Amino acid sequence: MSRWLALLPEAALVVTGLLIFAALMGDGPNRERWARRAAEVGGLLVLVACVLTLGRSFEVFWVTYRVDAFSQLVKLAVAVGFLVSVFIVRDGAGQRDDARGEIFFFLLTSASGLMVMASAVEAVALYLGLEIASFSLFVLVPLRERFPLGREAGLKFLVVGLAASAVTLFGLSLLIGLTGTTKLDEMAVALAAIGSKPVALFGLALFLSGFLFKLALFPFHFWAPDVYESASHGVAAFVATASKVTAVALLCRLLALTQVTGTALVTALALAAAISMTLGNLVAIVQRDLKRMLAYSAIAQAGYITVGLVAFTHDGFSAALFYGVLYLLMNAAAFLVVARVSVDGANVSMDDLNGLHRRSPLLAATLLLALFALAGVPPTSGFIGKWFLFRAAMSEGWWWLVLLGAINATVSVYYYLIVVKHAYLLPAEGEEKPVPLTFGDKALCYGLSAATLVLGVWPTLLYDWASRAAANLP
Repeated sequence: MSRWLALLPEAALVVTGLLIFAALMGDGPNRERWARRAAEVGGLLVLVACVLTLGRSFEVFWVTYRVDAFSQLVKLAVAVGFLVSVFIVRDGAGQRDDARGEIFFFLLTSASGLMVMASAVEAVALYLGLEIASFSLFVLVPLRERFPLGREAGLKFLVVGLAASAVTLFGLSLLIGLTGTTKLDEMAVALAAIGSKPVALFGLALFLSGFLFKLALFPFHFWAPDVYESASHGVAAFVATASKVTAVALLCRLLALTQVTGTALVTALALAAAISMTLGNLVAIVQRDLKRMLAYSAIAQAGYITVGLVAFTHDGFSAALFYGVLYLLMNAAAFLVVARVSVDGANVSMDDLNGLHRRSPLLAATLLLALFALAGVPPTSGFIGKWFLFRAAMSEGWWWLVLLGAINATVSVYYYLIVVKHAYLLPAEGEEKPVPLTFGDKALCYGLSAATLVLGVWPTLLYDWASRAAANLP
């Protein structure tokens, strides 16, 4: 019976879903408030359950669903991303009135799909988890209030997402046909013998498409700027945090299926990383909408992560997992500031940040640390995370890619400093009204800022965990 306790996070998810659903069944004016409370309490339960099950291992459903160090790291990150997104949503400002309560349910179902993906060691179950996670977000993105472009962005997200899903499924069918199995461990053994064959590389490349789409790596990035800008702040925060760290983890799992070092697939990934870093950083410089700037920053960050992935070593996968969790914390802090500076859920421009250090010193400091971490400025966690990624790539001879990554990281400092200039050096237009913060907002600001600094100075605990997680890959 004690072994079944390893599934405690999944049980907490089910309980949370039932609580939110029960709250939404009500007809009164407080249904949204009760749904939010259920999501907050349930999110905390899921987070505690993930912590309590650390170190446990369990296999169920004929070895198609596995709990191990890898799955628990991803689930803990997803739980953090879900909880932060729920706190960012708060009263649902920016979401359509008829969807202010439903947003919590769809965020939970998407988080459930991400957690299924984390433990799925069977290809069909993995694909189903991907679809559950994606379709919930397809519903949420266009439900933006007073933002006409939201429907266009939602449609673009849906069409591109369905195309990526179809390509992924076609690649999966090729891999199943080649290997004669749907279990990833058995597939890894079969692909070890035929991994260099063009049809195997083609099938693996197609199967990776759905996860590269979630990561927003070039050329799968076209949806990201419009979706970040058009979705409400809480939905955009979830897409930028929990969804991203799961995409990184699953790319590690799938790339570990076969030793494809030196093949055209690795070269294609390296070129995609190079273009993604360069394109994301250069286009981010001219952005005036803060969320759209963070979207192009995310495209560049996807390139940095792929620099570690192309090493195809244990260190490379460990560094990618480590940086994925760090990226979640950095982005969560940035989106929290965006949501609190925003008035009635509207988008935040650079000028809206003017005088922020006087209106809310805590938010300004939180934004400063988050942006410096994204840029890789020491002693923040972003610096040590990029160092691990670049070290893994250099050990495999990817000197030109690491050099390009270092140049791009330097370029990114420029547009992050533009945001800092608006927050600290430019005066606000008109009266400087203070930004109201709740106790939960302040706790999140302090917690995320502390994590950004502590993990930059003392990364050992999290990196060792990421290393153990990578050891569980096929």
